[in-house]
Amino acid sequence: MTLKTTIKSLSRDRLINYAFTFGFEFLIMIISVILFKIINLKFLEIGFSEYTVNKRLVSFLMPLLMMGMGVSLPKFLSIESEKKQLEIHYSAIVIVSVLFLFSLLLGFGLSEQFSQMVFGDVHHEKMCLVILFYVFSLMIHACVYNYFRGKFKFKTSSFLQLLNIGVLPLITYFFADDIYHYFLYLSVFTLTLLIVVNLLWIPLLKLSVEDFKSSFKKLMTYGIQRMPGDVVLGLFFALPTFIASNYFSLIIAGNIAFCISLFNIIIALMSPVNIILLPEASKIVSEKNFSLLKSISTKLLVLSLGLGVFSFLVIFLFGDFILELFSVTNVKEVSLMLMIVFFGVIGYSVFSVIRSIVDAYYETAKVSFNIIFAFCSFLLFLFALQLFNVFTINNTLRVFSLSVNILGLLTCLSLFKIYKLQKI
Repeated sequence: MTLKTTIKSLSRDRLINYAFTFGFEFLIMIISVILFKIINLKFLEIGFSEYTVNKRLVSFLMPLLMMGMGVSLPKFLSIESEKKQLEIHYSAIVIVSVLFLFSLLLGFGLSEQFSQMVFGDVHHEKMCLVILFYVFSLMIHACVYNYFRGKFKFKTSSFLQLLNIGVLPLITYFFADDIYHYFLYLSVFTLTLLIVVNLLWIPLLKLSVEDFKSSFKKLMTYGIQRMPGDVVLGLFFALPTFIASNYFSLIIAGNIAFCISLFNIIIALMSPVNIILLPEASKIVSEKNFSLLKSISTKLLVLSLGLGVFSFLVIFLFGDFILELFSVTNVKEVSLMLMIVFFGVIGYSVFSVIRSIVDAYYETAKVSFNIIFAFCSFLLFLFALQLFNVFTINNTLRVFSLSVNILGLLTCLSLFKIYKLQKI
């Protein structure tokens, strides 16, 4: 099946949603690329390293504090009545606010340990606390964004994503004189915008205790069992950076964080599929239309494999040129790191697209099991590196990429099992 025939076989409405969402995600990617460049020029090597390490820290903390709601929100919002959607939305805001306050108290008490784990020293305590504040702003963003996503208002949700993840970070750059103030101002700007959007575009609802209990149970029953997988996935992509900051240097950690951030930017190009597919797949599964589910998933599997291979080839051929565009020092050294990291893009592209179908089909946390299995493989490989005295930063990245491809393979096997169970 060629790429052309695959695209033709998808429905017109679905393609319009994908194209529109892809366009906004592409703009976000362009802005993210620009930010890497200008932050490197303005804040120099140390500031750039702090910025990229913070990006990895955010990717770890976000799923930890969201308690699986990144998956449960779009799933239930897509199948509930309008009143129930509002109950779920405001219940989610209450939950993330309480979780933030708890994490902030914990952060104050363990700030030195937190700083040591992330940056390899105890001198970044204030930075870690402001990152908690920024993560809270992203959690509120996730609630508002998923409200519109669950209602299939993909244009609104995509525009909100562009503002909060693309435009505001770029605007904030011109106000900050260091990385600490950059994330502080960005948190304030993001929360202010979200409060305005929520008040103007989402009907207010007086939430009773019974309403909250009902929505809380619904969100947590589905989401909490998926939380370990989301947390482990965040740690999966943050651990190479944390290892580098503790065993090597902050500069090396910053370079690795940058390579993984580029990896995630490429994967973000596939996120429109995942953004639309989870609520859509949940609806298809609830209607038991499994032949349609197979048709969609098979085509998307082909697309994700093709995009993964293409992304790796681009880095293989033009990695040095890309790094030079970002004014990265030690291009040859970082280029090898980048190519090793991108070896995992093939498997992860499959995972990022197909996981929504697996999540929609299984009430149990099948995706979380796959993530944890792949992460345990990563830890075993790291132990083997230590055992055989070949623990280097490049070997760490090699076993990271291998483990990410194992995750992609497990996701494929889970999809094929759905076909087998439904005999489709």
